[in-house]
Amino acid sequence: MVVYATAGIGHKKASLAVKEALEEVAPKDTEISIIDSLDYTNSFFRWSYLNSYLLMINKMPTLWGLAYYLTDNFFVNLIISKIRRLSNWLNSGKLADYLVRTKPDVIISTHFLASEVIGDLKKHGIVQSRLITIVTDYKLHLWWLADSTDMYVVGSDSAREELLKQKVAEDKIEVLGIPAEPVFSKPLDKDRIFEKENIAKDIFTILVIGGGFGIGPIEEIIKAIDTVSSRPIQVIAVCGRNEELMKRLENLRDRLSIQLKVMGFVNNVYEYMEVSNILISKSGGITVAESLAKEIPMIVIAPIIGQETRNSDFLMDNGAAIRLTSVSELKAAVEDLISHPEKLERLKQAIRAIKKPAACYDIAKLVLEMCGNG
Repeated sequence: MVVYATAGIGHKKASLAVKEALEEVAPKDTEISIIDSLDYTNSFFRWSYLNSYLLMINKMPTLWGLAYYLTDNFFVNLIISKIRRLSNWLNSGKLADYLVRTKPDVIISTHFLASEVIGDLKKHGIVQSRLITIVTDYKLHLWWLADSTDMYVVGSDSAREELLKQKVAEDKIEVLGIPAEPVFSKPLDKDRIFEKENIAKDIFTILVIGGGFGIGPIEEIIKAIDTVSSRPIQVIAVCGRNEELMKRLENLRDRLSIQLKVMGFVNNVYEYMEVSNILISKSGGITVAESLAKEIPMIVIAPIIGQETRNSDFLMDNGAAIRLTSVSELKAAVEDLISHPEKLERLKQAIRAIKKPAACYDIAKLVLEMCGNG
């Protein structure tokens, strides 16, 4: 059973990646299921969990960053963890009932809420399933630690070291990567994509992504790219479910000198990554994993304080991305990359050194081993 929580799109995408890989490699008699843990909580808890997250990310990012780092402090976490666990326990009764009824051999969790609830159930002997927690960021936050977790899967050596510092046994940690869908690791026919998506060929192409909810200064980014002196340039803007942003960009398009393709929520972002030269996006864990798998260099602009800054730190520490403090720096950065293709190649070389495109398959093999089918 693969379990996630809809707090952002990334946790679900990681779960779907593992499920898809399992469906490819598991024996035919293996039962594979996937659930959103929030569907097994009361309606107010489910609504508030997602919407409070989106409110803070969109409207109060500084407050979000403060809360992120405060709750990652050992002593602060010690004080609030009992309250948090009590709240999760009181609101997740349906999840406990479901797990007791279905008795999965192995549970793969891609969100700390599910891991904490399931870990407590295991600790009290209510559930006997093996628990694998997949940390979907490249550095650790204390909330990922869950009692009775049998195995942690992390995306970097630094996350492994942080788990070791928290007294997690070495044999309970695997550095397998953050799982991107299997298609991100497979070669694609670029010519077919150019034709199918009506994208111009042999033009410097910039992919701009605002995540599943279209978050970030995407309109300002596109206006900044339009001032770049190098020509020609085309931009593919993926707005997610932000319909208002889509409308603004479509109204803006006729006033731009660059070519602009505006998209809403798409299921083929891997194709756009395949034909793009650079990616400008938030540094969410899944987006980073996908970009690494496709070897597309990222420009990260003013990442949200918290997990995004830590993910961008991981990329910067390995020389695998460019980070800007504001959109005002974007014009110079893009012109520099267009004028110096060797810099793009250096970024790609750094990406090749750290990417783990087969993470979903490696995790699937680990799951089967824990089921006794490996």
